[in-house]
Amino acid sequence: MTDFFSTAVAMQKEILRAQQAQLDAAQAMLDAGAQGVAMQDAGRKAIEANARAWKAWAGLWGWK
Repeated sequence: MTDFFSTAVAMQKEILRAQQAQLDAAQAMLDAGAQGVAMQDAGRKAIEANARAWKAWAGLWGWK
């Protein structure tokens, strides 16, 4: 049988472990969100570049 102090220390260690797991999960979510924003920005830039390319190509053929 363990004494009260040992049980309390073990409980505190488990609480700290659970809190660290929560922080790790939150960080992973933030990282994923930042990647999503970067992907949206890259997609927007690609769409704009594609539109400029089509406009330039159409201009070569006299279309406006």
